[in-house]
Amino acid sequence: MNVAALWVSVFLFAVGALSRLAPLFDAGGRLFRQFPSEDGYLMLTIARNVALGNGMSVADGVVPTNGTQPLATLLWAAVFWLARGEREAGVRGILLVQVGLAVACAVLLWRLGRELFGARPGGAGAALLISAAWFASPRVVTHSMNCLESGLYALVVIAVALVFARSPRAERWSAARCLATGVLLGLGFWTRNDAVFLVLAACLVHVGWGWSDSAKPVTRRFGETLAFGATSVAVAIPWLVFNQLRFGAIVPVSGQSEALDAKFAENVWKIPAAVFEYSTIVLPVPNALEESSWVLAAGCAALAAVSWLLLRVTREGAPNARAVATLGSIFGGCLLLFYGLWFGAGYFFSRYLFPVSPLVALLVGGAALHAWETSDSRARRFAPAAAVALCALVLALDLRLYRNGASHMHFQVIDWVQANVPDDAWVAAPQTGTLGFFHDRTINLDGKVNPAALAARKSDGETTRYYLEQRQIAYLADWHGIAAWAKDPRVASEFELIVDDPARDLAVLRRRTSHP
Repeated sequence: MNVAALWVSVFLFAVGALSRLAPLFDAGGRLFRQFPSEDGYLMLTIARNVALGNGMSVADGVVPTNGTQPLATLLWAAVFWLARGEREAGVRGILLVQVGLAVACAVLLWRLGRELFGARPGGAGAALLISAAWFASPRVVTHSMNCLESGLYALVVIAVALVFARSPRAERWSAARCLATGVLLGLGFWTRNDAVFLVLAACLVHVGWGWSDSAKPVTRRFGETLAFGATSVAVAIPWLVFNQLRFGAIVPVSGQSEALDAKFAENVWKIPAAVFEYSTIVLPVPNALEESSWVLAAGCAALAAVSWLLLRVTREGAPNARAVATLGSIFGGCLLLFYGLWFGAGYFFSRYLFPVSPLVALLVGGAALHAWETSDSRARRFAPAAAVALCALVLALDLRLYRNGASHMHFQVIDWVQANVPDDAWVAAPQTGTLGFFHDRTINLDGKVNPAALAARKSDGETTRYYLEQRQIAYLADWHGIAAWAKDPRVASEFELIVDDPARDLAVLRRRTSHP
């Protein structure tokens, strides 16, 4: 292994580790503010209620919900159980678990890189460097620590890719191997239900290889695929049955809520920016710049380059590289089409595409390795400068991430509620992830975790009636946009606007009958 590549990798791994660990010391309130996202707090709330014996629920344990991804929720619940439901200890423990998951991702990504590049000169060093750059990427740091399923999902995807990197080999898969592969894919579904696309990709890769490999007939491959595919379905069924029997649909209420107002192809313009930031590995695209013409142009160029690389690898690469590239192409293509064309919540697009980021990093890293192998001595003279620039860029971006980590988009609501609302008073809001974690008696109004609110949203004109009829609701508190609710005569007859603060992005309405 090249010594320079080793030291650069060590530096990047150290930066990635420190970026994740620093907020745990809670300087300036970062423990609660830097990494847990609004939706992350929804999952934390549900997990804490599970640990407290309330089942999957919100609103002080009285509103049952399935608006979550179950595997990560149960894992977080175990941490809260160990912490006896204490919020600070629980969040700190979950952040530590996510650090461990990110390290496991980096190790498996390095192993996958060794599988793909190990036989080439410099391949071992390239695999380590790719893994380190991905681990230290500020976008990866953010998504892998958001208290959602993202880091766990990336780990499952890398593990599946490692399994199917060996799919081209001619030996028969044993029953135990088919069973283990099916369980892994089923756990992927429990991690996030769009893993159905990962199962589809795995089945197509394994069966499809038989058409070009006479050493292992397609009929045998079909039997193996049927075995691990059926196993994955068997593992997934309990969650689907729970959703159908308890909530009337196999899709969780969170997914229904996000898709409720979606318009066809409204997120297509999000694709270039997401592909750009993952193909560059370490360059995040700020949300404010996603619509700029130069970002869209750069993103389209990155999309074209990634597509060309995938086409070349699937045609000319080694068998294991072709298998991983095909798996990633099918899985990533399905994610792009689903979230780009049919699903809403475009502000989460980068997170939706995150599971394929390790495979994109390997693709781009493999192209860089090829460029290195074919370059002459004059071009290689720039390698030290490029390494220094990479390290400096990652360090600067992760320091920026830390600098901004003392703020959170929703804590102005928390601060007001904690200062002005008794613990036994009920508060409602469309966005209740963060608020609901810190104030137990919080009712969700957008339907993401509240089936009754979702039903009201599905019935035109019923949303307002829903929260007006919930007589226990004493306050409505959220971003400043809810100040406009006070202009509705029905709302104004029941609630008065008591906080109207656009500078803090905060508005609060109080029920007129809740005070003298």
